[in-house]
Amino acid sequence: MTATPRILAVDVCGTLYDTNTTAGLVMFHHARRGHRWRHAALTAISRRGVLRAGLVAVAKLTRFDVHRALVLISLRNETLTSLQASAKGYVTDHLPATAIAAAHTRMARMRAAGWQPVLVSNALSPVIGEIARQLDLPFIASDPAQRAGRLTGRLSRDLTGQKRKAVEAYLNRPLDAVAFAVITDNRSDRDLVAAANPAILVAARTPRKWMRTWDAEILCH
Repeated sequence: MTATPRILAVDVCGTLYDTNTTAGLVMFHHARRGHRWRHAALTAISRRGVLRAGLVAVAKLTRFDVHRALVLISLRNETLTSLQASAKGYVTDHLPATAIAAAHTRMARMRAAGWQPVLVSNALSPVIGEIARQLDLPFIASDPAQRAGRLTGRLSRDLTGQKRKAVEAYLNRPLDAVAFAVITDNRSDRDLVAAANPAILVAARTPRKWMRTWDAEILCH
């Protein structure tokens, strides 16, 4: 008899790493490519302050992530191969300093116990793919759109709010047909959290209010 697969969906930004990997990659890319104005503009909108707070407020009111859209637009006319080259440098040289040790340890412990981790992230596939390659894991992520070999500044696949569908498509079966667990810090991953046993929610310092509404373990760091 074939054993039931044990799948562990693992978010990346805010879960495995205390950073926004899409913004981090794109800023690293522009610095590497010598795009001073684009790098300066992204630094300004990403730094904590009035401007960043305003973008967050707009996103909450409109459900449109202006910051993310501006980060993506800055990639217009770049090539995917160039962005992938930047991802290797960013993940190797910069990302380790932001690693959330408690989440990495929990993932490794569950992997050793027979769970198959799959990185599932709204972030761009070049950076998530490189993280997955270095961790020797499969991944599902948002894909940048291309036209005539150049990035358009948009997405061809956006996982925002679509993670359960994406995981089920990857597995080619519904989540209730497998043993399923999740590690995430995202409230928007509630469709995964609702299907998971166990569900592990990652919080910086203290749990957020919404986390206490779930029958889940809260992992503080």
